[in-house]
Amino acid sequence: MMKLTFVLRNKKNALKLSTKTLERFIERIKTDTKDGAVAKRRRQLSFSDFVGGFDRINPSHLIYPSAVFEKDDNDNLRMKTFNGVVALTVGGLESQEVDAVKRAAQILHYTLAAFVGPSVREVIILVKIAKAENVGSPTNDANSEISGSYLTEEEADRLCQEGHRLAATLYQSIMPKPIRTEPVSIRNCFHMPLDETPYYNPKAVALPVSLKPGLWKQVQERPHDSYDSDTNEESQEVSHKTQQLIDFLKKHYQFRYNTTMGYTEYKDNSRSYFEWQPLDSRALKGMTMKVRLGGIDARDNDVRRYVQSDMIPVYDPIGDYLWDLYYKWDGKDHIRKLARTVPTNNPHWVEWFYTWFLGMVHQWQVGNHEKYGNQSVPLLISSQGWNKTTFCEQLLPPELSFGYTGNLQMDDKRQVLQQMSQMLLINLDEFNQISPHTQQGFLKNIITLSSVKIKRPYGRHVEDFPRRASFIATTNQPDVLADPSGSRRFLGVELTAPIDVSTPPNYEQLYAQAMHALHKKHDSYFFGPAETKQIVEWNKMFSIKTPAEQFFLDYFEPAADETEGEWISASAIFSFLKDKVGVSLLKPANVASFGRRLANIPGLKKRVTSSNSVYLLKRK
Repeated sequence: MMKLTFVLRNKKNALKLSTKTLERFIERIKTDTKDGAVAKRRRQLSFSDFVGGFDRINPSHLIYPSAVFEKDDNDNLRMKTFNGVVALTVGGLESQEVDAVKRAAQILHYTLAAFVGPSVREVIILVKIAKAENVGSPTNDANSEISGSYLTEEEADRLCQEGHRLAATLYQSIMPKPIRTEPVSIRNCFHMPLDETPYYNPKAVALPVSLKPGLWKQVQERPHDSYDSDTNEESQEVSHKTQQLIDFLKKHYQFRYNTTMGYTEYKDNSRSYFEWQPLDSRALKGMTMKVRLGGIDARDNDVRRYVQSDMIPVYDPIGDYLWDLYYKWDGKDHIRKLARTVPTNNPHWVEWFYTWFLGMVHQWQVGNHEKYGNQSVPLLISSQGWNKTTFCEQLLPPELSFGYTGNLQMDDKRQVLQQMSQMLLINLDEFNQISPHTQQGFLKNIITLSSVKIKRPYGRHVEDFPRRASFIATTNQPDVLADPSGSRRFLGVELTAPIDVSTPPNYEQLYAQAMHALHKKHDSYFFGPAETKQIVEWNKMFSIKTPAEQFFLDYFEPAADETEGEWISASAIFSFLKDKVGVSLLKPANVASFGRRLANIPGLKKRVTSSNSVYLLKRK
């Protein structure tokens, strides 16, 4: 009976290995594990396509379909028996396409099984293969290992690679989406899947695969299955050269695709001091020259196709950092401790900072499915030299310091949107220099965004990217908020002394607490109605006062009760000021706008009558 290998490395990296028959595996994937591991992983994938950190914290079984493995003395995998199976993956599927792919896979009688993969957007197809000279062997059925079980691992790899290439060619013509391109070996594996209605064909026929050039056998049943020998020889030559190129690059370099920055990075193996660098055009040309000096006929485009393909492993700097800290919190309140290093008389600051900090960390982990982004912005107000900017810079750990910027050009909207998708924290330094018009328009809009739509450099169409960045702001002037209706988005905190930045935060515990609060305690990372009302009231002292408000305060002040003041309408107040200073100096220059500004004056009581609104005040 054909057996699949189940491999699990626990949190201590200990290897656990077991096997199940193919038939038992098909029954097993119809329901989730006892702890709902597959569903949990799918929920995490709904936030992000990259779950490397999550998988290290929540290890799950990896399924190896191509061979039965055993452990050697060093706790490494060693091939025991070759199954004669390759796995094709069709990804990027919409819900209605999943069943279509499974039905299409049933058309070809080489299909052993087809089922929904670890995510809900992919289908894995297990295809039976055999060496061409063994096809027709009486033992070569779907429930037995390939009759060539004597193959070495190297030979089995070659058979897998050729079998995958041939199978992908056959199956692609009937698939609605591309079959995933990936390096192929007997060690290809996938996370535990879940599919209530998997397809299983125990009588699948083996697809004949030849390892000898020019001896590909024709597959009879379908016209498009035939191959011209000359074409195959040429194709094998191209495949050989491509593999030479890939082997050379892997020997001399390391590659990873940075999912946050959206580009491939590389390290030169010949330079031990060489850190990860973005793969720019200059480095690409240098690689091409080294490839050609190594005796391989390749061009820039050949190298570029590989290093910019999905064959390069992904690297998620944010997820890797955060999930590695998931179980490391010591139980102490490090977030509020950091907030208390900011001297202020604002009694709400510590709790506001705690909620905002969780909102920032949450924003790093979501996709573009959220309705809103992190909408709150701490606004640090003080004289110059009180360490506001240094405090902001120290909020990110060294591992994520690439994600901080204090150099945002608000008039360059494209740059702003791009940095919102790549940066983690944007400091709106010198906030008072942002015009009231920009505050009330562009800035107000982007603070609420959950995703950003931009066109990549040299791109041909606009793409939708998750918003990563949260905002913080600093200013030397207290009266900076120009939009009364938008003031709820700012957490105004006026400093009473310089911030102590002599000791950097305990980053490990700071972010471990945030992960625990978000994923274990489920603390709120946004402000509710009561807190929003509190923020609006507090921020009134930081609002920009219009000339009309300033003139008002020259002639009137709020009254505590009717014994010391009188009820006067906004139109009467406006008319009085117009007579005193002239209409040209009054801005806003109409009664309706003036009435809205009166509502922001602290302590001013308002009463609505049948005809208008009146305010309790006394004349100076």
